[in-house]
Amino acid sequence: MSVVKETLQIDASAIADILGTVGSPLIVVSELIKNAIDASANTIRLTYDRDARSIAVFDDGHGFTLDDIQQLSRPGFSRKKVNGNLTNAKGLFYTGSKGLGLLSVFSLCESITIQTTSDNDGEYLINWYKDSGSYSYEKVINAELHKGTRITLNNVPQQVLALLTSQAEIKKLRHISTYLYKNKVIDFPEITLEIDGSPPASLLFTTEFNDMLFDVVFSYDKESETLNFQCISKDGDINDSVVTITSFDTLSIESILDKYYSIIETIKTRTNDNISFKDLENVEGVPSFEGRLLVYEKKTAGGMLKDHGAGVNIYVNDFAMYNYLSEELDWLGLADFSQRKKVTRLKPHNVFGFVNLPYFDESKEQLKISNERADFIQDTVFVKLMYLIKGVIMFMILNIDVAKNNPKYKRRASSSTTSNSSSDSNSGANNQLGTNVEVNNGEDRNSESHLQLEEPDENNNSKEGKQSNKEFDDSANKDDTHENTSNKDVEDDQEDSYEPETVFKPQHKKRNNLTFTSSEGQLFDSLKNTDDLGNKIYQTVCELSKLNVLFYPYATVCLYRTLLESATQYASKKLGLQYQETALPSSITKVLNKWGATPNTSKEFKSNVGLWRDLINKRSLLDKLNLYIHNVTPVDVDLILDTWKSMKGYIRECIK
Repeated sequence: MSVVKETLQIDASAIADILGTVGSPLIVVSELIKNAIDASANTIRLTYDRDARSIAVFDDGHGFTLDDIQQLSRPGFSRKKVNGNLTNAKGLFYTGSKGLGLLSVFSLCESITIQTTSDNDGEYLINWYKDSGSYSYEKVINAELHKGTRITLNNVPQQVLALLTSQAEIKKLRHISTYLYKNKVIDFPEITLEIDGSPPASLLFTTEFNDMLFDVVFSYDKESETLNFQCISKDGDINDSVVTITSFDTLSIESILDKYYSIIETIKTRTNDNISFKDLENVEGVPSFEGRLLVYEKKTAGGMLKDHGAGVNIYVNDFAMYNYLSEELDWLGLADFSQRKKVTRLKPHNVFGFVNLPYFDESKEQLKISNERADFIQDTVFVKLMYLIKGVIMFMILNIDVAKNNPKYKRRASSSTTSNSSSDSNSGANNQLGTNVEVNNGEDRNSESHLQLEEPDENNNSKEGKQSNKEFDDSANKDDTHENTSNKDVEDDQEDSYEPETVFKPQHKKRNNLTFTSSEGQLFDSLKNTDDLGNKIYQTVCELSKLNVLFYPYATVCLYRTLLESATQYASKKLGLQYQETALPSSITKVLNKWGATPNTSKEFKSNVGLWRDLINKRSLLDKLNLYIHNVTPVDVDLILDTWKSMKGYIRECIK
């Protein structure tokens, strides 16, 4: 067979748009791995070769048919999930359906070579160059490739390979799937990584989860709009029956906490404060999800999670969403929990687990995934999903945790509401989300859950006796050395208690203000009485620093955006760039491009420029700020605080 040339049926501008949405090299690698899994591979081998400047992915799956090869000319078109065909030959749900995964490789390389063999059509060699707008293929005989596909990315930049071979990115790659949690129930292929000819190392790992304070399993069914929740305590002193929830407003959840966990006083999460269920109206459109959260004591978490990385990741069809793989991303708002109540164990480095959206069909679900496959489109359905996770599940765990060692929050538990782990048939060793106690307007009935998670370790309920009050929060003991921690909340309610004068001053809780350091503040002091723009920046910084975003979210958002705009205008003037008043994202991009092209700039600064560009162009920070200002969308305080950590650096550089 002679060489056949296929022209891409897509505009060059559309290709540029697709490549521009790829947020990280690891996204490209993970998409190639997922394509191999969709091909029903039993083994997948990933190789990084820094000398050859190449990345290769080899799998023993079913290979490309001739029709598959011809369909490569239509990026964005996929026939994976047609006519009810939703799973591969091994029963795994197809990981994607947009047909953009292969095209995304050109964000990393100049050309790719594909060698593929299928049972029906034999062996083919495909050569594809980035700038040609076409690819060629020919039928070949290659004795080395008996079955499957080898995709090689050529001329990969050294800095891309340096990033991919870093320990941080390899650690993320090891969390690409839910294998850590589901290795016993899902038929994952073996995935190995080889760097510069080193022996292949498995990217899949397992561990025995034990000695956790709480083991929480949950699942939400979109058809019945019910949420199953179960919390198992290592001491067996928490009601560990499965509770099925059908009403999701905060008041209903509080009644469940009272009825099944004897909790009569609750602490709200930030989500409960900022988003009411009435604003959401209902949970229509939220996809089915499942998950497991493991909460550890501080001293236990350090050793247990060191090798795996603390944090909670989000998966779709058991494969990771890239933006949630970062340990530093506190998307659950755990830092806020410890600020609201020091005695909680729900802190960023004490919690480990996952949330997975199984059986997720992108063509039918209302929740949409971004083109770069890294995150969800953050629309109303996404807000509803986050509410169920943060405002219901995390709200319940937080209050169960706080009440565990604080009698103030609990009434005396009766035998009818607290199960005994040694006698309850639904405890630790026999836990399956099957026998449920359903809560619906105060009525109880047995129900059956269609989503079941991995059976928890038998050691979850093997220890007896209650935990010492001295262990439940090291940080609380440090901050409140003048009080007994277990009695602190009770004493706080005594209005007439005697408080002698003392030189001791208790540490104030951290304020959630958007501020700069004292040294950074000198930059803004220098702007006073310079000109109108300088005075505006100085005044905006002053006003912004005085607002607690928890209490003044909308005012904070307005000032946040104003400061970004004014700082960009200042930098544009300084750099000799044209500032566009009606196109702030474009103006910021021009400033970033100018910085990125500056010679002798440090690698650290260039990485910051890339981060700022990602926040503006790919995560659409300004669009979200505008949405909060002009629409009724509730402010995501977590987003404001998290992005401020990065964007304050951009503002500072604008003024330098």
